[in-house]
Amino acid sequence: MRVRRWKSWPMVCLALSCQVATDPPESAPAEDTDAPEVTPTPSEPGTPPAWGDPEPLTLDPGRVTLHRLNNRELDLSLQPMLGTELSLGERMPADPLVDGFDNNADALTLGSLHVEVLEAGLTDLVADGLRPPVFSQTTRHEVEDAAWSGGGLASEIGGWNSGVYGVSLYHGADQSRFLTIDHAGTYAVRLRACHELYGAGVGPEAPLEFVVNGTVLGTVTVVADENVSFGNHCKLDMQTYDAGSVTLPEGEVEMTVSTVDYGMVGVDWVELEGPLEATGALPPGRAKIYVCDPAPKDEPDLDCVRDIFEAFVEEAWRRPVTPAELDAVMLGIEDTLQSGGDVHEAISRGVKRVLLSPAFLFRPEVPSSPEATVPELLSAHALASRLSFFLWSRHPDEALLARATDQSLLTPEVLAAETRRMLADERAEALVDGFGAHWMGLPELDAATPDPAGFPTFDEELRSAMALELRDLMRRVITGELDMKAILTADQTWVAPALADHYGLDGVSEAAYVAVPGRGAGVLSTGAFLTLSSNPTRTSPVRRGNWVLKNLLCEEAPPPPDGVEQAFDESPDAASIPEQLAAHRANPACASCHDRMDPVGIALESFDAIGAPRTTYPDGTSVETASALTGIGSFDDITELSVALADQEATHRCMVEKTATYALGRTTRAEDWPYLQEVEASFVSGGYTFEALVVALVQSELFRSHRGGTP
Repeated sequence: MRVRRWKSWPMVCLALSCQVATDPPESAPAEDTDAPEVTPTPSEPGTPPAWGDPEPLTLDPGRVTLHRLNNRELDLSLQPMLGTELSLGERMPADPLVDGFDNNADALTLGSLHVEVLEAGLTDLVADGLRPPVFSQTTRHEVEDAAWSGGGLASEIGGWNSGVYGVSLYHGADQSRFLTIDHAGTYAVRLRACHELYGAGVGPEAPLEFVVNGTVLGTVTVVADENVSFGNHCKLDMQTYDAGSVTLPEGEVEMTVSTVDYGMVGVDWVELEGPLEATGALPPGRAKIYVCDPAPKDEPDLDCVRDIFEAFVEEAWRRPVTPAELDAVMLGIEDTLQSGGDVHEAISRGVKRVLLSPAFLFRPEVPSSPEATVPELLSAHALASRLSFFLWSRHPDEALLARATDQSLLTPEVLAAETRRMLADERAEALVDGFGAHWMGLPELDAATPDPAGFPTFDEELRSAMALELRDLMRRVITGELDMKAILTADQTWVAPALADHYGLDGVSEAAYVAVPGRGAGVLSTGAFLTLSSNPTRTSPVRRGNWVLKNLLCEEAPPPPDGVEQAFDESPDAASIPEQLAAHRANPACASCHDRMDPVGIALESFDAIGAPRTTYPDGTSVETASALTGIGSFDDITELSVALADQEATHRCMVEKTATYALGRTTRAEDWPYLQEVEASFVSGGYTFEALVVALVQSELFRSHRGGTP
């Protein structure tokens, strides 16, 4: 039998504040005849919500919808797999947020737009990753060609029958052409030129500028040999000059040679050699994927190609490949070769085909029977994928796949050891962005738009500094530098100069960890949280309070009932914000929600809508932060309240719930609580560290099991 999770604080409404309409509802709602037979007994006010009684609950690890890789997971898998820095995720439609996270399997649908972007994006990524090696090459460009244009005379230079053709540039004339640079890099520039000493007062030297895309990159001094008779220099004295080196971008560039003084300079040709950095070595992607040479002596070696794809498909599909699957891939390779393509083109098409397969784009966790409702353990390779995408947001590495292949990953000891290894790996940094930043609402900071008139100091530099501060807090928690209670109690924070000025600190010239007076409340005293939980023009105590209940205590308030207005109507008899909030809490329809939210928001009123400290409101009224919260008692400010919240069992329980939601890629249910109760016990006994929580969660049957049937 299933029951809904009991919320010990029943909430009736959520609003910026609420007032009851004068007209009562016409009739009471009908009794719900489909209500569950078992209804948990409400807890006393102030006690944490119960996990659920294991007795009436069926132990059910649930079924996760076929899980599409989200945009972050696509990039973190594809970039190292293909050896490219291009991003596919940036091109894709944004992933929807559910429960604050972007990895909810039910929401990660695949539409026609996704398919179009995937196909086009993978074409670019594969082409970049499997690009051929680059060699340094020399290209010569004859200046008399029609591709050049500008001043000067294109003809035989150096006199009759000299055999030297080029362009004579008189008195400041120039000659330009557009070149296509295939590979960005450093190029050596040379040219062949002469100086005929034409013109009164012209000396033996003439400067010739070399210009790329309108920028003068250097000047070559063309010198006339004094031993050569006048008028014969371009016939007998044509010399090659080294113009130095230039960094050229990939694509089209405009090259110009220009005289800068009187006289005549004849230019025969301009030569580019580069990229000078090119060694002919295989690019990272091709070097990784080409486990052998597929074209020795320029002939395709299909046995080598098969070896290449056996290794690549196993990595991309995160499991061993069957002979039949490999045969299907090779059939496409052979079709390309028979159509006239070379072996490298065939491999590129094969790689793209593998990556467009559902076996890569989704994380299949196939039960023994689609209809089976009896829980069963995940296969070793499905468990490896679930673990790797949880901790790294990418495919398993060779070590984890080896533990899956030999089945040792299914043993608790090996699973725990692999979990700890992966948490200590730098790739676990993905948890900071995927889990920590989303939990703390950083995407909402990106969308925050404080009113420029009211908050002129808020700019993109400050927004970035705020994000870095909050992200660093979650990084220290996830890497184990701090325990998870520090989310509410950390008294040192990462402050960049822009944020230091915002916080009123002097002498902070570079980013550093600083203990900021009045900001010892972890996330709740960061500029990021205080900004994202405010309105554009003012603070919102109710919105801030609700954020804390929802994200740190896992209390989800229902929408306001019919007949409740959402506009805050300040009471004319209330002199302060706390009194104004108390006035509307006196209404029973509002009190059930706002008794929990308002005190938290009041404690945060010492910070304005962008998190700057304040002691008074714009009208000069003093800010009051003291309040009381059921189950906690009285407190003077947000620091005292945060310390008390960090010790609440409901807070610890919420930390477990948020981690499980992200790890499983689905919303938690009542049936999960018996499993999570054991995880919570290990988390608490393990010193509230993130590692203790993760190891316990990963070893639970909730994480290691699944079933068929309906969700």
